[in-house]
Amino acid sequence: MLQRRRFVVPVLAMKLLLAGSEVHPYSKTGGLADMVGALAKALAREGHNVILVTPLYAGIREKFPEMTLTDWKLDLPMGAHNVQGTVWKLSPVDNLTIYFIEQPGYYFRHSPYLQPDGISYPDNDERFIFFSKAVVHLVRLLEPALVHLHDWQTGFVPLLIW
Repeated sequence: MLQRRRFVVPVLAMKLLLAGSEVHPYSKTGGLADMVGALAKALAREGHNVILVTPLYAGIREKFPEMTLTDWKLDLPMGAHNVQGTVWKLSPVDNLTIYFIEQPGYYFRHSPYLQPDGISYPDNDERFIFFSKAVVHLVRLLEPALVHLHDWQTGFVPLLIW
């Protein structure tokens, strides 16, 4: 009689970096926020060291006062000039660190993408190119094994990593 053997393949914990323009419960306009937040927590529960990068929109810091300012300063080229920013940090669960990119001129607004009249901000391209450059800066600093990106707002990251 043949016996089946069951093999258990151990999962090696990796350092993973996820980036998204919205993450529940910090910012949300639709399903993207739910998915990015849930994926990060699920990967952390599996033992991976998860880094999540997202913009620091208006009101987030006040709702989550346990957030701390890092020593990392951003000074990123944006056309003919540089734009400065800072990086805030929060660790809501084991194995998960969220880095928030602060740039008040880009992110302290009515909503993540739309003006009060429902029309897109005319500088959304610039805002999220800055965000993509900030993500690349953190990739180089933190050296994750894998970078996982979400939606068009992080679309330039693969081009800029090289």
